[in-house]
Amino acid sequence: MIDPPRDDTAKTINSLHHANISVKMITGDHTNVAKETARLIGLGTDIHPGEHIRSTVNQEQKKDMIWRADGFAAVLPSDKREVVMTLRNEYGVVTGMTGDGVNDAPALSAAQVGIAVEGATDAAKNAADLILTEPGLGPIYGAVLESRRIFARVKYDSCRLRQCSSNGQTSAANRVKTCVGVTLLWSRSYRPCAYCIFCY
Repeated sequence: MIDPPRDDTAKTINSLHHANISVKMITGDHTNVAKETARLIGLGTDIHPGEHIRSTVNQEQKKDMIWRADGFAAVLPSDKREVVMTLRNEYGVVTGMTGDGVNDAPALSAAQVGIAVEGATDAAKNAADLILTEPGLGPIYGAVLESRRIFARVKYDSCRLRQCSSNGQTSAANRVKTCVGVTLLWSRSYRPCAYCIFCY
C-alpha cells in the first residue's frame, strides 16, 4: 500500500531543481514504499534504510552515503537530524527541512530553514523558521523566489551604499546602513547550491 503524493509535489520538486536546489526525501515508511513515492514525484530512487545511518561506523563512509543518497526510509528522529547536520556542517550547503510532526522537530530546528507544513503540530511549528498556511509544498518555491529577490535588493542597496560613501554622500549611506549588516550576514551563509529535505 502507498499513500499517494499530492498532485503539486512533483511540480514543486521540478521547480526547486531548476532553482539549483537539490531535494532528498526522509520518511518513516518502508524502503520499498519510499522508492515508489520517490519515483512518482520525480526524485531518484537511491533510498537507504535509516539503519544504514545508525550502523555505519566509518564516518567518511557515512558522510558520503548521506551526500549521495536520494533519501532515507524507516528513519528515527535522530537520523533526520544527522542528515541535516551532515549536509549543513560537513558539506557547507544551506539546508532546508520540511516536517509536520513532533518527530520532525529536532531536524527542523537543526536546519538553516525549518519549514512546518500546513496542519503541523505545535512542536513542529515552534521548531520551524517558516510555517506554511496552504496545503502542499508549492509555497516553498514561492518563498525561494521571494527570498532571492530580497537578497538581490539588499545586495544592490549595499553596493549603492559603498558607491555613495566613496562619493561622500552620507545621507544616502544612512538610509541603507541597516541593510548592510543584513547583507553581510546573508553573504556569509549564501550558497549557490542548497538542499531541501521533504519528510513524508
